[in-house]
Amino acid sequence: MIIKVKEPIEQEYPLIQPDQLLFTYFHFASYEPLTRAMIASDAVCLAYETVELPDRSLPLLVPMSEVAGRMAIQEGAKYLEKPSKGRGVLLGGVPGVPPGRVLVLGGGIVGMQSAKMAAGLGAQVTLLDVSLPRLRYLADVMPANVTTIHSNEYNIRKLVRDHDLIVGAVLIPGAKAPKLITRDMLKTMQPGTVLVDVAVDQGGC
Repeated sequence: MIIKVKEPIEQEYPLIQPDQLLFTYFHFASYEPLTRAMIASDAVCLAYETVELPDRSLPLLVPMSEVAGRMAIQEGAKYLEKPSKGRGVLLGGVPGVPPGRVLVLGGGIVGMQSAKMAAGLGAQVTLLDVSLPRLRYLADVMPANVTTIHSNEYNIRKLVRDHDLIVGAVLIPGAKAPKLITRDMLKTMQPGTVLVDVAVDQGGC
């Protein structure tokens, strides 16, 4: 049994044998060569990110998602600073200056943690999700500076124009993330808008 955190890299493909059990974060959906190499190896491959409990929750992905969601805001705030060639936006604002605006795409574990972190810094947060029951829950538990909105192309197009930091937090378990921000949307964003795509392991959104 081989237990890793990151998926095997190309140099390791030939080392994997049919009698081995390989347990790691594979993210097969985003990288076809890895998928084909593991099929060819004939090893038993268990992907942490697809292990489910009976209630369909993902116990091995949750702690990583909690960390990633919080770090997304931390990293995003850094790249909004002038020394990082950012726009010089302080997420919390200061007296006389409005707070930064954060858009979070996806209301799962990553999105919830990102929104919580950004709201804690004092930012004006917009949180999008496709599930109305999830939005109702988030509206109940989130602070007053978090607004929940239904996720669709119209709303995304409208919101990306005036937000300083955009976090991609979309997950479809075991599948590629949907492409929610398109190239033509980039042209409508303010120069210096920061994008942090936590969904990049699943192909990016």
